[in-house]
Amino acid sequence: MTDHSASDDMKNLWQSQPTEPPKIRPEDFRRKMVKFERRIFWRNMREYAAGAVVIAVFGYFGWKLHGLLVRVGAGLIIAGALTVMFELHRRGSARTAPADLGLSTCIDFHRKSLERQRDALRTVWIWYLLPFVPGLAIFEIGSAINRWEAHPVGLEHFVLASLISPAIIAAVFFGVWRLNQRAGGKLQKRIDELTALGEGPDE
Repeated sequence: MTDHSASDDMKNLWQSQPTEPPKIRPEDFRRKMVKFERRIFWRNMREYAAGAVVIAVFGYFGWKLHGLLVRVGAGLIIAGALTVMFELHRRGSARTAPADLGLSTCIDFHRKSLERQRDALRTVWIWYLLPFVPGLAIFEIGSAINRWEAHPVGLEHFVLASLISPAIIAAVFFGVWRLNQRAGGKLQKRIDELTALGEGPDE
């Protein structure tokens, strides 16, 4: 056996040795969990603030604008915003892990938290978007009637003008749904990592 062959054999033997995966300390994993919980908390605070703005704006519209349909639509939009805020708290509020959990229990707790957020994102169309649809539809119909009464135009122009706002709303709804589906897919990847490895990072 030549020296070169011996060197290759030693190299192959060294490369074939099992390597111990890096260990994650419970305190390190807990810091990642706290970071995730804090991010969810502030996301929800922004959503609650946006809901309060919607309630204030359409409350003003319902008070100032004339027409039964406009006022009924504004009221339903406010009800939709309240429903969304309630469902966000029920489905997507951050849950803090108890301080005395071990690493394996922390991983399991965090996996369940990720699954809960993933499920909320994947069903966003039914609890986040759908509650606004009845109110927006009635409000748009009432607004179109008000515009017609104030400035009568040809039927073709009226229909085209009346379709612009619903088209924009539909595009926004689709964009919101798509972004949430993408975010849910990213969470699923993290869940798969935790499931497969027994431990995983949460960015």
